[in-house]
Amino acid sequence: MSAKPPGTVSVERVGGRATVTWERGPVNIFDIHLLEELTRALQSDRVTGAHVVVLRGGGKSWSGGLAVEDHLKPRVSAMFEAFRRTLMTLWNLPVPTIAQVHGRCLGGGMELLMACDLAIASQGATFGQPEIRLGVFAPFGAATYFHLLGSRQAAELLYLGTPIDAQRAAAAGIINRVVPDDELDASVALTAQTFCGHRLEALRQLKRVIRRTEVDPWARLSYAEHAYLDELMAPEEAEEGLRAFLEKRAPVWKDG
Repeated sequence: MSAKPPGTVSVERVGGRATVTWERGPVNIFDIHLLEELTRALQSDRVTGAHVVVLRGGGKSWSGGLAVEDHLKPRVSAMFEAFRRTLMTLWNLPVPTIAQVHGRCLGGGMELLMACDLAIASQGATFGQPEIRLGVFAPFGAATYFHLLGSRQAAELLYLGTPIDAQRAAAAGIINRVVPDDELDASVALTAQTFCGHRLEALRQLKRVIRRTEVDPWARLSYAEHAYLDELMAPEEAEEGLRAFLEKRAPVWKDG
């Protein structure tokens, strides 16, 4: 049996617009390798020197999330470290970012979305944080969503783990707008063109001011990661939900 393809990340630069595209399998599940590739792409001169950066998933989805197998010991710490670097690099890019979302936007994929400045989605897109169903939680979501989305919406997403459609995501402030599936490319291109018509230094200074006046997410994320790695995952049965998912069976919770 051949190994799964490692996944690819490409950068296309046209004028002031840089487009970063990742692709791995049918729903773009991020493993550690793909996260590292994305981080390197985001740090490239073609991206950091642009007026605006568009982020998109190739194929059928934005992303179905982080690889469940990378949540298991002994890889979970390395996965958290790789994902934190990706989130920090995306969050701290010196220019605005637009998430171009279609298909599934779940788990770590939605956390990536929330680290972008704007988001435009197709009608068929779905959004959610299903980690609670596996007996774990989304650290970046837990650390930031109550600030970014408000307490009621954040609580529903994180506690219930139920996916929502694009219209509800727009109403909740997860995305800026919803467009027909066949108009997604054109809508994002038009928005990017607007950015490219602005003065680059004004965009950079505005981004810098916005980030410095927002709540710093990284201390909160460190606390969430500590709670996850050192407390939640400490008991022997902590991986039951994750292993049940990989084994395609219902989990059996010993702690109720």
